[in-house]
Amino acid sequence: MAKITISKEEYLRLKKLDSKFREFLVYLEEVMDIRERRKEVRGKKVVSQERLFTKLGLMF
Repeated sequence: MAKITISKEEYLRLKKLDSKFREFLVYLEEVMDIRERRKEVRGKKVVSQERLFTKLGLMF
């Protein structure tokens, strides 16, 4: 197996790029999760906390 040599600057640039890409993937997951939760709310699949607590008698 052959080794590839890169400069320290290039290595740091690639490491930073990898970090930014990872941050983007986390952001994308959050956006998709929010979209899914909004679909559930529109489809009446969830109940608000306030309504739930009122039904349970925990809010006055």
